[in-house]
Amino acid sequence: MEDYVSVGRVADFREGIVRVFELESGPVAVVQHAGAFYGFSGRCSHEDYSFNYTRVRPGDRIICSSHLAVFELATGKVIAWPELEPLAVFDVRVEGDEVLVSTLPAEPP
Repeated sequence: MEDYVSVGRVADFREGIVRVFELESGPVAVVQHAGAFYGFSGRCSHEDYSFNYTRVRPGDRIICSSHLAVFELATGKVIAWPELEPLAVFDVRVEGDEVLVSTLPAEPP
């Protein structure tokens, strides 16, 4: 069974604004968007640039503000710059008002 760690309360998250948390396994980004929580690698696979305070863009996309690499929010799939690695995706769950993120990435599909 996977381990989960608390990264805050639901009220701590602003709609569509990514927050990055340093876990033992590395940085993990968590964002609340359109009624759901998403977790993914906290750093871009291009130049290791942090996604902290990045906004979710139209079409449920995450864009690295350093070099404009584009990723699909739910899957981490690369949309622009196809030579890049996809972002690892982490399971996020809400228990009561606590937001928990898996310490291990999900298996790729």
